[in-house]
Amino acid sequence: MLSRSITFRLALLFSLSFLLLLAGIGYFLNRSVESHLAEMDWGEIHGKWQLIRNLIEELHNPADLAQFPRLLQDALVGHPELFVAVTDPAGHILFTTPGFSFPHRLKVAQTPSFSSMTTWHVGEHMFRGIGTSIASGQTGYPRFTVEIALETDEHRHFLAHFHRLLLTALVLGMTAAAGLGWFIAKRGLLPVRDMAAVARKISVSHLGERLDAESAPMELHDLATAFNGMLSRLEDSFRRLNDFSSDIAHELRTPINNLMIQSQVALSQARNAEQYQEIIASNLEEFDRLARMIANMLFLAKADNGLMIAGRETVDLGTEIERLAEYFAPFAEDRKVTVVTMGSGSVTGDRIMLQRAIANLLSNAITHTPPGGEVRVRLINEACSSLLQVQVENQGTAIPVGHLERIFDRFYRLDPARSPALDGAGLGLAITKSIVEAHNGSIGVSSDSHATIFTIALPVII
Repeated sequence: MLSRSITFRLALLFSLSFLLLLAGIGYFLNRSVESHLAEMDWGEIHGKWQLIRNLIEELHNPADLAQFPRLLQDALVGHPELFVAVTDPAGHILFTTPGFSFPHRLKVAQTPSFSSMTTWHVGEHMFRGIGTSIASGQTGYPRFTVEIALETDEHRHFLAHFHRLLLTALVLGMTAAAGLGWFIAKRGLLPVRDMAAVARKISVSHLGERLDAESAPMELHDLATAFNGMLSRLEDSFRRLNDFSSDIAHELRTPINNLMIQSQVALSQARNAEQYQEIIASNLEEFDRLARMIANMLFLAKADNGLMIAGRETVDLGTEIERLAEYFAPFAEDRKVTVVTMGSGSVTGDRIMLQRAIANLLSNAITHTPPGGEVRVRLINEACSSLLQVQVENQGTAIPVGHLERIFDRFYRLDPARSPALDGAGLGLAITKSIVEAHNGSIGVSSDSHATIFTIALPVII
């Protein structure tokens, strides 16, 4: 099915609505005119009925009865559209309009009313009439049956002309409504076209363009705001992607260059077996670094695509933190740093993934703590809360406020000159954040001149 423009749809709906409105008004006018004409006909018939009743009530003797046809004929002079028939109970016709016959279906009522008026057609002519019974003024005289008819061709022709005018007005109104609806829809959709014009200017190199949400109509304000929000997210995503591409190229270039240089040096002259072993061992270190970097990037790629699903086992975080403290004890001892653990608590999740997340924070804390300093790992399990908090605190230089927002970005390091973290590429905190979010938790950081604290909040049951 071919799609139609919004302008076409609005114009069509406007035209149909206007058509229904005109049709309703036309129907009302037609019924009003028909009712008014019928009331006019009834007024004419009722007036003649009263006249004939007065004449019949004046009949007191046979002489009056003999004069009755002439008197009635004189009363009907000048009314060619009126037809009257008067009969006695025996069926003898006392008076009838020449050349006219009444239908047998007329109802005879002693006191006629508007509702008793009958309408019928003879050929192309339309008539309205009544039948009534009128008593004479002389006691003992019978009641006479009177039938009165009115030819309404003039009203019928007027109605036919009125119907043609209504149909013409309906067609013209429909045409005008279609044109007016098209014009109104085109004008009303100008802000949409303006938004489309701005959207056409947007490209990868021009993601800074924004729609003017303030001047947009109220109905489009939310759309413009949402569109600008989408552009902001896209701009941020492209910036992060560019940064990521640059960072990954830089991180991969260093070990690859090292491998190439060492291989070229090894091939530049003949060497003994021991020298080749040293070169191969050095290359293995670079290969190991590349392998860990690639594994971490694959891990993050799974997290981005929702493929990293946390397990559902009960994990005693107190025990896991104690094990990690023992694992990092030699590293901390070399840097003359003390690791202190406190608290207990359990959550439902993936033990290996949670262990890796805390290990990244602990490694970073030890790395950035000055000699003689202390690293504290606390478990905070409040009785009234459904969250278990893991805080990793270390002493050292405060993290600048401008870096706190990006500290969990991939390949982001505060000082590239510092010793690399455990993952060796600045991916540790990004991995930690992905693990925490996979457990429906959150992670944050605060830093001042006294200490830097990373806080993980995990639901006890996911």
